[in-house]
Order: sequence, then C-alpha cells, then structure tokens
Amino acid sequence: MKMKLLKILMAGLFALVFVGTASAQTTIRITGSTAFRKATHQAIGNILNPGFTVGFSGTDLTKASQAIFTGTTKIGSNSVIIKTSWSGSVGGVQTLAQNLTVSTWLQNGLTGSGLNSGPYDSPVTADVTMSDSFQGSTAFLTPVLNDKVVGVVAFEWVRNAGSPSSLADMTPLLAQALLGAGQIPLSQFTGLNADESVIVTALGRDEDSGTRLDEFAESGFGIFSAPFQYQPVISGTPGPSGTVTGANPWPVNTVNGVTYPVGHSGFSGGGALAAALNTPGSLAGTGGWFVAYLGISDAAGVNLGAPMTYNGVAYSPTAVQEGQYTAWSYEHLMYRSSFSGTAKTVADQLGTQIHDVDATASGVLLSTMQVGRSVEGGVVTFGNPY
Repeated sequence: MKMKLLKILMAGLFALVFVGTASAQTTIRITGSTAFRKATHQAIGNILNPGFTVGFSGTDLTKASQAIFTGTTKIGSNSVIIKTSWSGSVGGVQTLAQNLTVSTWLQNGLTGSGLNSGPYDSPVTADVTMSDSFQGSTAFLTPVLNDKVVGVVAFEWVRNAGSPSSLADMTPLLAQALLGAGQIPLSQFTGLNADESVIVTALGRDEDSGTRLDEFAESGFGIFSAPFQYQPVISGTPGPSGTVTGANPWPVNTVNGVTYPVGHSGFSGGGALAAALNTPGSLAGTGGWFVAYLGISDAAGVNLGAPMTYNGVAYSPTAVQEGQYTAWSYEHLMYRSSFSGTAKTVADQLGTQIHDVDATASGVLLSTMQVGRSVEGGVVTFGNPY
C-alpha cells in the first residue's frame, strides 16, 4: 500500500515538473540599431500567434526605445517574452562583445503605451543585437559574433523645420567640411553670395550609432575621425510645439565607459534627433539652419523639414536597389556563438522574418537588391552577394 502510494506521489511530482517545464517562458533580450527598430518590432509581432501582448515606451511602438512582447511563436509554439531596448548599432555590438549590462529592460507583465520610466528589470546583458554595421567596422572585434545579414538600411541627410528648399543636396565633400568644422555657410550649398552670412550647423548621433558610422564611411569623412557636432538649445518640448533658442557644441559625453571631448558626441537615438530637427526657430536662435543624418524611418518623421538628395539623387528603394543612391548599409542580426536553445531558435525565426518580409519597414529587402558592397562606404558594384 505504501509502495503504491509512493508511486502515485512520484507520478504526480513528475507531472508537475513536466507541466512547469512545458509552460516555462523563454526570455530573449534584443538591443542595437534604432534605425531598424520599426522593422524588428513589426517582425516580432509577425512571428507570434495572435493574442500576444505588448508594452512600450512613448506613444508609438515603431519609435519606442523599449518594448516587451509576450506570447507564443507561430512556429514551434514556443512561449516567449521578447524585450527590446535600443541604443545604437555600435553600442549593441559592444554590449554583446563585452558582456555589458543594459538597465532598461521593461519588467514582465507590462502592457500598453507610455512606459517611459519602466519599471525595469535589474541590469542584465543582451542576447541579440541589430546592427547597421559589420562587426569588423567597429572597435569591438572580439569575440567574433555570429552574423546574419537580414536587410538593407538606408540613410538620409535631413534639413530642419523652416529651412529653405535651396538647402537641397548633400555631397561627400560638403559632408566632410560640415562634420569637420561643425558649421559652414549656406552659400556652400546654394552658390549664392547672399547666403554667406547664414550658417548651416551639424547635428548628429553619438558614438553608439551605426547610422553615424555608416554616414561617416559613406561620405569619406572616416569611421574613426573626430567630428564637431552641436546640441540645439530648445525651449519647451522638442518638436513642433518647442522653439530653438540657440546651439552649443555638444558637451563632453561618456558613452559605455568611454569619455569623448566637446563636439564629438550627439543624440543617443534617431527619434530624439528627428524631434530636434522638427523644432522651429533655428534661424532666429542661431542665425541659420540644422542638418543631420538619419535612418529613413526617423527621417520620415521630420515633417516640418525635408530630406535632402545625396549626390543629386533622392532616396527611393529603386535607387538603392539599382545602385544610384549609395547612402545605405547592410542590416545584421548578431548573437554570441554560445547562444543556444529555444532563445536561439526564436532569434533565427525573427531573422528570417525580417529577411523575407519585414525589412521593408525600415529599408529594403535583400532579395530585391541588384547591387552590393563589401563594407560600409565601399564601392557599390553590380551583383547581390546576399
């Protein structure tokens, strides 16, 4: 009788263990490229079964700095919690390569919008990063991360709110002059003597940014060259309701433990930079206008300013696909070689979803490219290596 009871109890224990294992949720943490977050968030939703929940900072999931998705995958019915916290491509590569912790992962169970201050988990490292740049183009070369190229991300130079349509085209030599000095006269863009007294000021991203790396490479300024970028002084909330009252060289800034001098740094995210460009008043406040480089998703939000052509060519998917518009790079999904199990399986599903479908939310599908390049800013040649 005792033996029979023991068997029943053991069977019940095994059943409980099995149920607990079957219902366990796998957590996957993703960081990196703000330029590709729209496509990544869209793809996460598309690999999950209907009924998943989502919570995010701000009012727009496509622009959210942090998000949390809870649900089960369409393939494999894996129960997952997928958390994102975006900083920048280079910062994401550094975070994975150096096992740095991230302190802005939203806590489990949160849903809805407006989660701008958490609550957050205790700091923990990321599992996956999205990067606009090859690892070999960063300063963080070891250990070598597994790398899946999942799309093409394009960038635009954008002029700010109220700026004239004559501030129309960016060229590599103009970009080099602007990034090196921080300010140049509008006449260099327009060829008009009357514009010599009007100043064009460079805004930009910080050292974590793949957008910055790619545009520095594309223009020939140099990936590791020291720029001089400015920080706008804004009265009120950045955007249409605020007012630019001035601009100062970007102050000394520390990013991931490295301190950079005056003028070297910039905005930590493309959304904040876009909001600054969308703020009116720079002519009165600074005697001129702002321009900056953005991923196309963030550039689209500068509706009081406008994108500039690059070397006389306007951005379009077709112009990228055929090699006319060259301000682009490959988008990568990266993780450590030790990454394994259900988390890796789901990350690979996410990479496939972006590659096959959702890259268009932030860029161009790889399968549609008629040209390619071997490195950021490299020669664009006919033929698609991916």
